[in-house]
Amino acid sequence: MQIVQRSGDHEARVWTISRLAEFYSEQGQHAKAMEALHKGVGPGQELPPPLLVTRAVVLRRRGQVELALSDFEAALPGVRAMQDAHLLTRTLLHQADALRRAGRAQEAVGCLREALERLLQDRDQGRYKPDIEELAELAHSALLEPEVAPFMEAVLERLAAVTGGTSLDDERLTHVQVQTLGRVQITRDGQAVPLTLHGSALLLVYLSQHPGRTRQEIQLDLYPDKEPVTGSNYIRSVIRELREGLGREVVIHTGPHNQPRYSLGPGLSLTLDVEELRRALGEGDAARILALYRGPFMASVTDSEWADGLREELQTAVTLALREQMRAARGRGDLRRALLLANQLLRVDPYDPEVLEERVEIARRVASPQEVARYVVELQRMGT
Repeated sequence: MQIVQRSGDHEARVWTISRLAEFYSEQGQHAKAMEALHKGVGPGQELPPPLLVTRAVVLRRRGQVELALSDFEAALPGVRAMQDAHLLTRTLLHQADALRRAGRAQEAVGCLREALERLLQDRDQGRYKPDIEELAELAHSALLEPEVAPFMEAVLERLAAVTGGTSLDDERLTHVQVQTLGRVQITRDGQAVPLTLHGSALLLVYLSQHPGRTRQEIQLDLYPDKEPVTGSNYIRSVIRELREGLGREVVIHTGPHNQPRYSLGPGLSLTLDVEELRRALGEGDAARILALYRGPFMASVTDSEWADGLREELQTAVTLALREQMRAARGRGDLRRALLLANQLLRVDPYDPEVLEERVEIARRVASPQEVARYVVELQRMGT
């Protein structure tokens, strides 16, 4: 950093400062990101447009949406003047998400449409993949907006083809993110942790909901069909793997040595997609529901009745929420949105006969003959 500052190359200095701030922000260290941004600029100097954009992105990640929008709006004229296509497209994408979070839906759609149109014209579309992945909620909300759904679908298809503010106390925590919907992945402080036992992720979810259980209680809940000694030994192996992969503080025990009770450690900051999905369901946020629900809960776990029950509970809740929104859209005459919701619902449950029939009815009023024909064929296929 110091070498770049001494070189006098303004563009290189701005790029380096921006990347350093982004790096800190992506790790959840937003305070360090803000410090890096302002250290690289002289006292009393205003941030140039690229760094204003970076600061806006950091603020949006911190949840300070109004401040982020202020920076986006201040930066945009300068960014347009720079004629940097990548920076402008990226600015518009993140600004659209901030507008959506601020409840300014119409402005968000207009901003996103310009961003997607520009992205589709870019020869190097693969470089936008990290932004689209980060803005998953924005992407899913776009799939429900008739004005931008075709553009977002095209972008997602192209990308698939091309690429195949924390406090000091927070920084001491072990940040663990557990993804169990559609795929199973555990990360610690942003780094993927390769765990070999499928029961490891399952136990994290279980203990988050049922702390203070003995090994026998865990086994009876998760694996009632296993022989007691085999089940207990498997639970031991899972706990050992979690402690080796995530740190000894991830699972703690209390009580007598011969019958300890297990819980997640107090130094653990756990983000579970299951809990995030439940919150989204409670709020009726269709875009967030679709962003989180990538598939059934831990489909590879076939030997746990508890996992089976949670899998069925979540899929049912998602389908009910989407069906309710689809019918509400249809009831108020927003048939194009109802059709998009029907398509998304059938990704969750492709064999729902009622939705298949409703999709055909809706499509006959708003879709092209080719689309109607395809939907009719899919309905007939399910009936055979």
